[in-house]
Amino acid sequence: MVKSTNISVALILSFLLISMFVAETVSDPVCSKIHAVEEGETCFGIVQKFNLEEPHFLEINPNINCNTIFVGQWVCVEGKVI
Repeated sequence: MVKSTNISVALILSFLLISMFVAETVSDPVCSKIHAVEEGETCFGIVQKFNLEEPHFLEINPNINCNTIFVGQWVCVEGKVI
């Protein structure tokens, strides 16, 4: 019973340490301006239209799939990651 308790405590502590590390490395985008995708637009075109850098555009739109963007989809065109 003591071995089982020690293993359980060790697993819980490991989980807490991993959780703390992950919480510190996850960033959340904060969007201050959005744009509705228009017919014929691509991620590259939106990046050019709003004078963005592609890595920043992808950073503030972490769930975007540039291969499947669609008309009316909201994208962030101004923001930061905190």
